[in-house]
Amino acid sequence: MSYHGPIAKSASTARLRSGRCDAPRDRGGFAHLETIIGLIRQTTGATEVLIQFHGDAPQPVALKMACIEVTLMDGRKRVGMLRAFAPVFQPGAQALLEGFATLIVEQHALWAQAHIDVLTGALTRRAFADDMERAVARNRRNGDACSLIMFDLDHFKKINDTYGHLAGDAVLRAVGRLVRRELRAEDRFGRLGGEEFGLLVAADLTGATELAERLRVALRELRITGFDQIRVSASMGVASCDSEPVSVMTLMSQADERLYAAKNAGRDQVCTGALSACVATLG
Repeated sequence: MSYHGPIAKSASTARLRSGRCDAPRDRGGFAHLETIIGLIRQTTGATEVLIQFHGDAPQPVALKMACIEVTLMDGRKRVGMLRAFAPVFQPGAQALLEGFATLIVEQHALWAQAHIDVLTGALTRRAFADDMERAVARNRRNGDACSLIMFDLDHFKKINDTYGHLAGDAVLRAVGRLVRRELRAEDRFGRLGGEEFGLLVAADLTGATELAERLRVALRELRITGFDQIRVSASMGVASCDSEPVSVMTLMSQADERLYAAKNAGRDQVCTGALSACVATLG
């Protein structure tokens, strides 16, 4: 499941505020959608507004109110849906919502240009770091589960040197698609540089390690379109905020150290601590 399409949700009652609102809180870059949502409410009479881009986890809607909706279109491509709910809408609400839909798509495109790596679909390093800061802050404040998986593609330079950079780009695109498909909406996937990636997951060390191992096996089975001879593997390091609150730098440092421990243990492994904590290569 992809988690890069933002969900922004606005509510006017305490009961509705208890619903999920991941985009403004977790994504940072989509906080500006709150302004658009406020304008929709003011001009249409809506009490609830939901913006959902494709790839998001479906949002439950069980409101006994009238609903108007507009498909979000980027050119000829359908990218999501805008819905508004109210007991009674203001006159012309549908036309107003259509205008706001155009604005939302434009804002989404601008955000993506600044925060999404074009090749892999992952967050940029800066956007990923911002999400880490927020996740670590929530862990300190509320004890929310927070783990970091860092992984590096094994022998990636050899792929570029042997098959060329077009092949290397094909590998990175395929890896990006695979990882985004496997993650939940609340998790984050970032490209830290070159062939190195980070996964910020709402899970403890055990859960994050299980995910890392599942991804490691899936990468071994990955086939690259147009380059059937290429095989991919990755070394992974996992760190968590389980035991005590940590800083972003500490979390990254621990995950990075364990990533290199996995490489030193023979690559294509998951490491959660010392070399003895590395999961042996399968097959």
